[in-house]
Amino acid sequence: MSRTKTPSFVCELPLVVTPADERALLVRLDCARMVYNACLGEALKRLEKMQASKEYQAARSLPRKAKERAAAFRAADEQYGFREYDLHAYATQFSHSWLGEHLDSNTVQKVATRAFLAAPRFSFKKSGKPRFKGRGWFDSVEGKDNASGIRWRENRVEWKGLELSPLIDPKDEVIAHGLSCPVKLVRLVRRKLNGRNRFYVQLLCQGKPYRKPQHEAGKGTTGLDIGPSTIASVSEKAATLERFCDELKPRRKETRRLQRKLDRSRRATNPDHFNPDGTVKKGVRPWRYSHRYLQTRVRVAEQHRQQAAHRKSLHGRQAHRILAQGEVVKLEKLSYRALQHRFGKSVQFRGPGLFVSHLRRKAESAGAQVIAFDPRPTRLSQICLCGKAVPKPLGQRWHVCACGIGPIQRDLFSAWLARFVEDEQFDAGRAKAAWPGEDERLRAASRAIQPAMGQGNPPNLARGQSRSPAQSGMKVSEAHVIYPGGCERACLSTRTPRLQAGE
Repeated sequence: MSRTKTPSFVCELPLVVTPADERALLVRLDCARMVYNACLGEALKRLEKMQASKEYQAARSLPRKAKERAAAFRAADEQYGFREYDLHAYATQFSHSWLGEHLDSNTVQKVATRAFLAAPRFSFKKSGKPRFKGRGWFDSVEGKDNASGIRWRENRVEWKGLELSPLIDPKDEVIAHGLSCPVKLVRLVRRKLNGRNRFYVQLLCQGKPYRKPQHEAGKGTTGLDIGPSTIASVSEKAATLERFCDELKPRRKETRRLQRKLDRSRRATNPDHFNPDGTVKKGVRPWRYSHRYLQTRVRVAEQHRQQAAHRKSLHGRQAHRILAQGEVVKLEKLSYRALQHRFGKSVQFRGPGLFVSHLRRKAESAGAQVIAFDPRPTRLSQICLCGKAVPKPLGQRWHVCACGIGPIQRDLFSAWLARFVEDEQFDAGRAKAAWPGEDERLRAASRAIQPAMGQGNPPNLARGQSRSPAQSGMKVSEAHVIYPGGCERACLSTRTPRLQAGE
């Protein structure tokens, strides 16, 4: 299926919905859910049948880079009907059933496409097995274009006899720009705010989104080093290391208290569902929930929603600050799923992977560029300007080399080095040429780091030293370690030793 890619953006507006409109929308969303489950089940059935065939196994046995391999897979997809248009043909029956009274043919096809796209990701092992949607779990529907089905006409939504008016702020420049652009398709979204349904219309508009004057991209190159809980950025103008989403306050205690309340209520209303040791009995059983249980569950969901909204707002502000420093942003291509295994709570709380997605989207709309490179050939956290690469444990937060560079906070130094990565390779010549004067700037940024961040500031930074410990002659708690290759490095202690009189 060929699609012409044109610049587009989303303009979202809240809808004014009466109780009758809400009932109609909820019925249509539930009908779309039924179509999705049926199409997903058919797609998984065809996928299983195709993967068990001899044609598919023969295609898998071909070399990965062979041209015949892709052709063999396409032939297997066609033979067993595992294509997007094949699933559209399967979904045609729903337009001629009672579901067609609530859904138009274009919406049915888009729901079928949504179900189909979940199956290849599962077959390529990019995600787990897609789940069927339960009642109340399907929250959005969209059309194929703005010509039929769900349409935008005269500043309102029209869909099979249903007319919905949005709330439009005439003074909002962002909304005014979105309404002035051609509409490619219309999407209806249901969100639950404090247990109540709120409906929104998302207009996929052609063109580029409106950018406020204060959000224009700067000039130059910015290097980033993103960790589970910190973010370091270094450009020609500034060098900062700060806690990621520092304003986001955790609500773990309150959430755990409400979750324990849910568990007590569930056990009290369903005593026959639990074993004497407290575990849940195996098998499918109908669960009963009290009215207070449902209210508490709404409170838990609202807490997660508010925290996610606050995190998204902080991500947007951070992205604007980074793009204001330069139109080219360079960072390491990390596996944030792998980070979850070691720093699960921090990654789930701050969402560094989601931030990178926001940064890419905002950079694209601003005409900027985000370049992610493979960290394995560059090894920015280990390498020094002298060419020596020394592995550092995670507890070693300062870069100190025998050549005289350091101590500099390792994340700041890695972010500075990222600016000189070209074509997946670190350009040491450019970095050395730009190093004079950068030493003082990075040291000043390191001195500004708060000890509460757990970085373990060495004592010479507190006194504003501009030279390495060996050059200044200052007494520093250190241990010299000989690494493979004969490189000797001073490992600063994370605890600041007591200063003697006169020091």
